[in-house]
Amino acid sequence: MSHSFKRSLQKEILHRSSIAAFISSLLLLIFLFGFSYFLQKQQLAKDTQQIAQHVHDMKQANYELLETMNKKMVPEFIEGKHTDRELFSLFYETKAQLKLSSDFVILDDTGELLFSTNRNHKETLLAPYYLKLLIQNPTQGSISEKVALSMDKQHYAVFIMPIIQNQRAIAYSISFVNENDFVSSIPLINSKYVITDTFGNIYSSNTNQFTQSTLEKFDEKSLHSKTHWFVENPILIEKRKVDSIFSIYTFQSFFPIPSLLSLASILTLCIFLLYFWQARRIAHKIATHNAGPIESLVFQLHEIPKKKEKKLTLHTEDEFELIAEKINDMLQELDELHQKMLTIEKEKWVFERKMLEAQFNPHFLYNTLETIKITSMIDASITQDLIQNLTRILRYSVTELEKETTLGKDLEIIEAYLKIHQIRFEQFSYHIDYSQKLYSQVIPKLFLLPLVENALKYGRQYRIDLSISIKITQNQEELTFIIMDNAGGLTKQERLHILESLNSPHTQHGIVNSYKRLNNFFENVELDLGVNPKGETFVKFVTKGRTHVKANHCRRRALNSKMA
Repeated sequence: MSHSFKRSLQKEILHRSSIAAFISSLLLLIFLFGFSYFLQKQQLAKDTQQIAQHVHDMKQANYELLETMNKKMVPEFIEGKHTDRELFSLFYETKAQLKLSSDFVILDDTGELLFSTNRNHKETLLAPYYLKLLIQNPTQGSISEKVALSMDKQHYAVFIMPIIQNQRAIAYSISFVNENDFVSSIPLINSKYVITDTFGNIYSSNTNQFTQSTLEKFDEKSLHSKTHWFVENPILIEKRKVDSIFSIYTFQSFFPIPSLLSLASILTLCIFLLYFWQARRIAHKIATHNAGPIESLVFQLHEIPKKKEKKLTLHTEDEFELIAEKINDMLQELDELHQKMLTIEKEKWVFERKMLEAQFNPHFLYNTLETIKITSMIDASITQDLIQNLTRILRYSVTELEKETTLGKDLEIIEAYLKIHQIRFEQFSYHIDYSQKLYSQVIPKLFLLPLVENALKYGRQYRIDLSISIKITQNQEELTFIIMDNAGGLTKQERLHILESLNSPHTQHGIVNSYKRLNNFFENVELDLGVNPKGETFVKFVTKGRTHVKANHCRRRALNSKMA
């Protein structure tokens, strides 16, 4: 078994757990980036909303300021009906109500200054020529919005409202909101921001990062170039347009990619290693728990051939116990089938043996009775010897139905058989040669008799002075049986026919029958037959290996033979 179930299960769990750990770590890494991005985008949206709301409130307050001033006092002030003090009083009262920080200016239709709340107007506010540019092409009845840069580099949001009489502007009310006043009223925010007009003029910002030189214009293209992930310090931006003039850009530097990547990688690696270590422990526990019954089943299956009781024992109260029970049922059925097969094989073997014995018994009886008939007419004493030998042979072959005997006892019967034929044929002779050590050797009963019968039957056709020899030798576990006669009548065709009939179930030939009986008794049997250079016909059996009969039974039969 090249791979155990336990190792395969543990390896499979660990493999899948490793994939899950890797995917989890990757998802965690993506989550960290996504969560960081989401938090910063939320913060940007919140800060942008606060700034946009503040710009909107500032714009509405200035609109109300200009409308209130123009409606209550500015036209009369131009006609000389109100003094500067009265105009100051109204302005500060209205500004306080609106919670507004701004300056107020009135210009005539030529751009000349008529009134200003800033006593240092000429030094701190816009240049006269720039003011004249601002009031050109006014929209009747509406307020114009501008972003302007003062002479002292201060940024202002400018709101201009014309004073119309007889369908022409006779003067202009202008409100200035300084960048510093605007910033001071904004709540604390975490993002960088820039407020511009449609021409990129900066009104307010808390960074100079994207300001173009002395023009102090906003470089939107440069801002967008920093939004790519592959730049050194990427930023996230949020843009929102407020009404028709103001645009708000808020931005934050995203977490430094190398630092975030390193931190996330270290954290991911730690989680992966922790996950992998825990997966190994879990895989080992699961594999050990599940593989225990499997290993027990495998061990018991290996031990079954060595045990008398063919049964598995497993108490797990789960599917493995059910498998063990089913295997036990199968083993029981196999054992029953095996016993039935053994019984059938045994009955078949006994049947074949009896059939083989039955094939030579008629020849033997016929030949013997013929001999008794002849001798009874010649000499009664010879007839008596023949009858005694015949009786001995019949008793041996008929009453003792055991399937094996000893070599010595069998040869005694064969010798009695040969003596009968020696009486019949005066010139016939025989010789039996075997060691007394082989007397107790267990063999199939009378398996040599058909060979002797064939030698007598066919040998007498060629020679009157027929001589038959039987020789049995042993070399370690090999037994050699040689039946030889001096007739030499076996042809090559007859030899080939006999060898081809060895595996035929229907042959009646004595040599084939003896071979089959011997082959059923020993593990391996070799047959050789023919005519040697001296002209002698021989049949040779060589048995190899142990017999199929138990040794103690053989010894018992041999002992009984000696006692007999």
